[in-house]
Amino acid sequence: MDTIISLSGKDFGICAIDTMAFKSFLITKTNINKFIEIGKNKFLAVSGYPGDVIQFTDFLQKTIQLYTLKTGLTLSTRSVANCIRKELSECLRKNPLNINLILIGFDKIYGSSLYFIDYLGSLQRMNFCVQGHSSLILSSFLDQYFRQKMNLQEAVQIIKKCSEILKKRYLIPQTRLLIRIVDEEGCRCLGLV
Repeated sequence: MDTIISLSGKDFGICAIDTMAFKSFLITKTNINKFIEIGKNKFLAVSGYPGDVIQFTDFLQKTIQLYTLKTGLTLSTRSVANCIRKELSECLRKNPLNINLILIGFDKIYGSSLYFIDYLGSLQRMNFCVQGHSSLILSSFLDQYFRQKMNLQEAVQIIKKCSEILKKRYLIPQTRLLIRIVDEEGCRCLGLV
């Protein structure tokens, strides 16, 4: 039931994620941060079983950090996405994990990029992505209002409108969406919507 809304703009990436933890039909917590920072200009938005999420994201952070220490090079967003895909597809054959990820990053050469990686290890670069049950409601809205060259203020307005739609039409009131952006200055939090 996690909701993740993400957009890739001209020179930034933005993502909003709900802050609730569910167990079956119960809301157990309402203040969880589901963003994992990977490097200065990259972060993951994750959903899935909490144990799988913590174990896998910890492993990813340490693996990427080890690579950086060994070689002295930082990985591009595309390289990190392919690394995650490889690890998830290997886990699928040994010990399957229930985890879906959205990787958002900014590289000086390529600009902003957004990747969706599911629990089967399939990888897709996208301009916008909605994950969870709310995708049934919000996909058509984003299809209509998303533009390639939008600026940050327009993207924030789109996410606020998505939040209003969810409050109005979604079964479980997801009143708190945490917004995070990445651009050439790095990752930063814009607060709750």
